Amino acid sequence: MRGLQASVAMVLALMLTSCASAEDVSEASSDPATTSASPTSAPTTPTSPSDSTVVEPTTSSPTTSAPPTTNEPQVASRPKVGNCYDTMKQQFRNQRDGSFPVSCRRLHTAETFAVFRVDPYPRAGEIYDVWRKCQPRFRNYVGAPATISKLDLTVMLPSTSQVVAGQDWIRCDAIEKASYNSRIGVPRRGSLEGVLSEGVPNRYRGCALRIPKVDLPVLFTPCNQPHQAELIPESLFLGPPDAPYPGVKVARAKSKQFCENVFQAYVPETLNYYYYFPKRAAWKSGSHNSTCWAVDTEGNGLPPI
Repeated sequence: MRGLQASVAMVLALMLTSCASAEDVSEASSDPATTSASPTSAPTTPTSPSDSTVVEPTTSSPTTSAPPTTNEPQVASRPKVGNCYDTMKQQFRNQRDGSFPVSCRRLHTAETFAVFRVDPYPRAGEIYDVWRKCQPRFRNYVGAPATISKLDLTVMLPSTSQVVAGQDWIRCDAIEKASYNSRIGVPRRGSLEGVLSEGVPNRYRGCALRIPKVDLPVLFTPCNQPHQAELIPESLFLGPPDAPYPGVKVARAKSKQFCENVFQAYVPETLNYYYYFPKRAAWKSGSHNSTCWAVDTEGNGLPPI
């Protein structure tokens, strides 16, 4: 057992060193009025599944309670679609969560919408494969892609104890974020299943007090208050999961044209916009959508919505 634990620790160390953000950002114009370009935030990548097998939802209801107390330490079982978790910030950062599920009616920070069976020690290419498969599944579960609201997705791997117990999965979780660039869920109640299927409700619209800047956090603020930037609840889909990367020049040009065409339909009070588009690393992880922001460059703020 000691040898196995040492092996697990070594794999964990390798995985965490590869968890640096795959976010890829292009240079932005110093004048937001002429638009700035940068790619959608791509996931942090722990490590991953070659020929992943999707564990489909079962007819049994998601687990919502911890097992009875015994003298032996308990290990949470394999996750199920529909489970909610009170995942902590450090667990989000490490992309490892061995906690027990909680009722979605209680405060929680993550909701599982897909589970993949993988090697107990997945390689980076396997995890990229899971990220690519998570993107369309997020859209199917929540009702829209992860580029038009405060909602997003992340992936979680088993804890050390679960790996030692033989668990071999990666789960994809839907989260609500405090900032556009974040991969950490904020506490919330209720399920996210289908919440964007008929558009983006105001509670999930993305607004920011400050104009987005490349490589800096874009903190969300309530949209019912004046704000300088507003995330447009519509995005450009640049290609299916297996499509080759179109290249920076094409992705930038298409994204700019798309945003120029749509942003004033939502925010007619300004002539200025800002956009993100996926570069190669983001594309590899499944982020194939461009994102538009309407921005106020005068400092008076956009009107509440």
